[in-house]
Amino acid sequence: MSSFFESDSPSNLAEYSVSELSGSIKRTVEQAFDQVRVRGEISGYRGPHSSGHAYFALKDDKARIDAVIWKGTMSRLKFRPEEGMEVIATGKVTTFPGSSKYQIVIETLEPRARAP
Repeated sequence: MSSFFESDSPSNLAEYSVSELSGSIKRTVEQAFDQVRVRGEISGYRGPHSSGHAYFALKDDKARIDAVIWKGTMSRLKFRPEEGMEVIATGKVTTFPGSSKYQIVIETLEPRARAP
């Protein structure tokens, strides 16, 4: 008699290591979201750090995504990002396979024009 957790027949599912699965998810996400435009509010703005990078989240009333702007992109911005600012970010979504997290790496950032 088998226990509740044992199976009488082997599974037909492929078996992955954690790193294989994480790497596959990373490739899938990066291919599907290679270039995106995201509208949101800057939240938790930290930057630029001594490295020149800036870290924050973009959020709306239902969700948030972590964001980073690398030093080279920060130096090309024509405005200074601020907490609570509505922006439109263009970039690519990537993941951190070591910790099951994802973020947008921002390549361009512009203030969102308010409707009159």
